[in-house]
Amino acid sequence: MSNYVYADYAAATPVDPRVIEAMKPYQTDFFGNPSSIHSFGRVTSDAVNNATKTIAKFLNTKEGEIVYTSCGTESNNLAILGVAKANKDRGRHIVTSVIEHPSILNACRALEKDGWEVTYLPVKSDGLIDAKLLENAIKKETVLVTIHLANSEIGVVQDIAKLARISNKKGALFHTDACQAAAYLDLNVKTLGVDLLTINGSKMYGPKGIAVLYVREGISIFPIFYGGSQQKSLRSGTENVPGIVGLAKSCKIATEQQTKDSKRISALRDNLEKELVKLPGVQVNCVDTIRLPNHLSVMLNNSKATNLVEAFDTHGIAVSSGSACSAKTIVESYVLRSIGLTSEQIHKTVRISLGRQTTDTEIKKIAVVAKAI
Repeated sequence: MSNYVYADYAAATPVDPRVIEAMKPYQTDFFGNPSSIHSFGRVTSDAVNNATKTIAKFLNTKEGEIVYTSCGTESNNLAILGVAKANKDRGRHIVTSVIEHPSILNACRALEKDGWEVTYLPVKSDGLIDAKLLENAIKKETVLVTIHLANSEIGVVQDIAKLARISNKKGALFHTDACQAAAYLDLNVKTLGVDLLTINGSKMYGPKGIAVLYVREGISIFPIFYGGSQQKSLRSGTENVPGIVGLAKSCKIATEQQTKDSKRISALRDNLEKELVKLPGVQVNCVDTIRLPNHLSVMLNNSKATNLVEAFDTHGIAVSSGSACSAKTIVESYVLRSIGLTSEQIHKTVRISLGRQTTDTEIKKIAVVAKAI
């Protein structure tokens, strides 16, 4: 697929070769269970401990506040359901937004079936949450507010530090899904002021099947499934040593080249945007809002294609119409609906997300194809 253009980095990133090299020894030579007390176990246990130090530094937190899970969805579920289970005697109310990832929304809906009240905050046409609405939504029964740092479809970045301050001031814990932002934004949990935070490897050039939930020390949270005593029994199961080592390496790489990556990729995104808006009927969503440097949500209103993703794919370009975590069916994006787009506009919208491997040549090809379809 050498001539194929991949422009769906928001769905999944390729694993960085440096990450693969870091993982290799723990997939072949050092395969012991880190819970074992023999030499094989001690080697992998040390690897996990060293990786945890790196990830903790990336988030500016303590090693004991890092919990490993299998994916962003599991981390989000653990944050919401775990906090709910542990705090149900204090209150049974949660606040979130209408444009959260399905792993957030469906976890909240599951709690509603169990008698919880959930407030779903709307967003403005620019994709942002009104801080005043959040403040008014929190009440004494509110145990958790969960708002993502950056949206996976439109790339809009929320002012999490402000929203977290409001929540904490009113006595509610604050969780943020930072999966989309990890490769590009500073995730210093002290600066953000969050109590819980989710990242995963597949969105930051690390391996799939590994994620982290940061849980601030002192937070009352229960496990959502049970097994051995790994990770203080909060998330039982044999640790994914290669994945943990790989995630740590991707965090280290992000720390070293986050600024350079963001500058280069945002320049490519801006150049593509300039070319696309020259075409008749093209409209960029949330263009005046702070967005992730690699995201572009664009309407091709004059396109004759009935399925834009397939049309781009036919021309050798991978784009998306929304979250890749959703089922492989054509459904209206609730995110785009929430910022005011009509059904017709939604079906004429694609998400183009760029990454480390994106080139100027690929940007030109995307623009040419957008004109042709």
